[in-house]
Amino acid sequence: MINYLKKSENRIFVIVFLVTMFVATSPLMTKLCINGHDLEYHLLRIEALKEGILMGKPFLKVNVLFFGGAGYASSMFYPDFLLYFPALLRVIGVSINTSYHIFVATCIILTYFTTYYSVSSIAKNRYAGIISAVILTLCNYHIDDVFVRGAVGEYTAFIFAPLVIYGIYNTVYEEMNKPYVLGIGFIGLLLCHTLSFAILFVVTALVFIINIKTILKNRVTILRLLATAIISAGITCSYWLPMLEQMLSTKFYVTTEAWINPAQEAMQVADCFNTVFPALGFAVILFVLPLVFLKKAENDTAISFSKFLIIIGIVFTYMVTDLFPWERLGKFMSAVQFPWRFFLVVSVLFSMAAGVILTRVCESVKLNKFIIFTNNNSENVTSSVMGCLVLYIVIAVMTITAFDGMKKNSQGYYDYSNDYYSYKPFTSSVIAGEWLPSTVEDPELIVDMSDLAVSNNGDNIDIVRYKNSMFVTVDKACEYIDVPFIFYKGYAAELSDRTSLSVDGSGNNGFARVYTNGNTGKITVSYKGTFAQHLSKGISFASIVLLIFAFMLERRRKNS
Repeated sequence: MINYLKKSENRIFVIVFLVTMFVATSPLMTKLCINGHDLEYHLLRIEALKEGILMGKPFLKVNVLFFGGAGYASSMFYPDFLLYFPALLRVIGVSINTSYHIFVATCIILTYFTTYYSVSSIAKNRYAGIISAVILTLCNYHIDDVFVRGAVGEYTAFIFAPLVIYGIYNTVYEEMNKPYVLGIGFIGLLLCHTLSFAILFVVTALVFIINIKTILKNRVTILRLLATAIISAGITCSYWLPMLEQMLSTKFYVTTEAWINPAQEAMQVADCFNTVFPALGFAVILFVLPLVFLKKAENDTAISFSKFLIIIGIVFTYMVTDLFPWERLGKFMSAVQFPWRFFLVVSVLFSMAAGVILTRVCESVKLNKFIIFTNNNSENVTSSVMGCLVLYIVIAVMTITAFDGMKKNSQGYYDYSNDYYSYKPFTSSVIAGEWLPSTVEDPELIVDMSDLAVSNNGDNIDIVRYKNSMFVTVDKACEYIDVPFIFYKGYAAELSDRTSLSVDGSGNNGFARVYTNGNTGKITVSYKGTFAQHLSKGISFASIVLLIFAFMLERRRKNS
C-alpha cells in the first residue's frame, strides 16, 4: 500500500474515493437506522433469510417469517443474491441497524468501483473512470434510492448497470474480448432487480440491432455472445425458472390488477431536474454539456458511444414526463409502476458519458495530465493544476447536490431492536403485497388467522410450527382442513404413516387446504418445493461448475 501511494496519481485516486465515500455514506454514521419508503419490507427480507439460515434451509423460496408464520414467497419473486451478506451478519449477532448500514456502505463502494472500471476501460483513461464514479455515486437518484426509497433492489442494480453498458461497448467495438463483463453485468442485474434487468436488456437489444451489421461480420463475437447468454441463463436458472413456474400456475395480485397507474406518477419536465425526490437532478446533465466543445473525432469510439448513451438517456428522460403518452401506453408498461424509475438508467448513461466527455475535453486543451509533477516543466505543472481543477469542480458540484438532496428528502431514523420482527404485525410489511395469490381476500386478516387450522366442520385445531413445517393433529374425521400457510405451488402434506394428502390453494383467504378424506392423526404440512425448483438448482450449480472448468482450461491454454 505504501508503494502504491508513492505515485501522485494513486494518491489522488485514493483521496477522491475517500471524499466521495464520506459524502455518500455520511447519513449512515449513526447508531440508528436510516428510514426509507420500502425499508421495513427489505429488513424483513433480510431477517427472513437469517431465520432460513439458522433453520438450515437458506434457499427456501417461501419465507416462513412473513405474516406471523403464514409465509410469503418473497424469495420466489425478489432475488436475494446480495441480501445474504447482511443476513449472515445478523446470524453472527450484528444488530439490524448496523448490519443494514454495513450492507448499504458496501453497495455504495461497489457502485463506485464498477463504474470506475467500466468507464476507464471504455475511455482507456483512469481520469474518466474517476469522474464517472464520483458523478454516479453522488447523483441525486442514486442517493434517493438509498436514503429516501430504501429501494434495495434498485440501488444494488446500480452496481451492475455500468458493467452492462461497458459489456455493450466491448461487444460492438472490441469484438467482445471480455465476455465476462456483459455476463456478470446481466447476471448481477437479474439477481438484484428484475425490472432493471428488463430495461437494460431492451437498451442492449436496441444497441445490438443498430449495430447488427458490425456484429454479424464477426463470427467470434456471435459465438461469444451466444455462449455468454447461455451461461448467464444457466447460472440464474434457479431464480427465473421457479418464478415463471409460479406465475404460470397461479394468479397473483400483480397479475390481476395493477395497484398503481404509471400515468399518475409521470412528472412535469421542470421537476425532473431539481433535488426534491423523485428527481434526476441537474448535475448529471451539466457534465455532459461540454460535448459541444469537442471537435469531431473520426476514430474515437468512446465519444461515439457516449453520444449514443446521451441520446438513449434523453429518450428515457422523456418517458418519465407527462409528455409521454402514458394514458394510452401505460397499460402495456404497467410493470414499471413509477415512470421515474427510468432515472436509474438515465443516471448511469449520463454519468458514464460525462466521464468520457470531460476527459476528452481536457485532452483537447491539454488538461488531461492531472498528476502533480515535480519537475520544472511549467507547462506540465499548469496542465496538472487545471486538470485537477476540473476534478475538484465535479466533486464540489456533486457534493453540494447530494447534501442538498439528503437534507430536503430525509426520512429520519429509527432504532430497530433485534427482536423487532418477533412481533407478528410487523411481519406483514410487504408494501402492496404484489405476490400474494389472488385468492387472498383480506391480507390484514392473515396474521390474525395464523395460529389455528380450521376443518370443514368449523372446528379450530391447534398447530405446532417447526422450521418450514406445521404439525396438525386431527382427532375428528373431516373432509379437509385449512392450515395457516399462504398457498404457493410446492406445498405437501402427509400423515404420520407417510401417506400423502392432496393440497391446493382453495383454503379460506388464500390458505393451503389439506384434503384429509376422513383420515385422523398427525398431519405434517411443509413447503417441499417443486420439480422445476430442484431442477433449476441443479442447472445453476452445473453451469457454475462448467464455467469454472472452462476458465481453468483457458488459463492452462494461455500458460502453455
